[in-house]
Amino acid sequence: MGAVRSLAVGVSAVVLVLAAAGCGGGGSSSGQTQSHSVLDVSKAFADAGIPFSTLVTWNPYVTGQVVYLPGKLNTSPRRAQVEAELSRLANGGQVEAVVFDTDAHAAQALAIVPLSKWGGATHVHDGNVVLVAGGFEGADATKLRAALASLKG
Repeated sequence: MGAVRSLAVGVSAVVLVLAAAGCGGGGSSSGQTQSHSVLDVSKAFADAGIPFSTLVTWNPYVTGQVVYLPGKLNTSPRRAQVEAELSRLANGGQVEAVVFDTDAHAAQALAIVPLSKWGGATHVHDGNVVLVAGGFEGADATKLRAALASLKG
């Protein structure tokens, strides 16, 4: 229980730092800003010791390649604006990162389905990335905090 509380406090601190730094959505007036590439997100988690094991991209012409988004997003135009869905399930911890093509599209997706409705115990929105995680305790919770801190730059 203490590890979960510690993770929640650590993630809250990361979210506050991101907010104070002006991260977490909006984008430029053109709406074409992309805060993080798929490689940036993948590298942050791999470097922290919790590499993703699955990458799904949006391509309507490839069967079996389906990005899953919560609720109404699954049938909305935002689904086609996902560059990649990265995930990992291991050691009781699960993490999923959805990388949108722009910060504005991520913000629009969150207007359709609020972050709190994406599942998981930990929710983070930073620019074009929406991240949901749960089940991380002890050393794995520390790795998750390191990955999240790395994303903020």
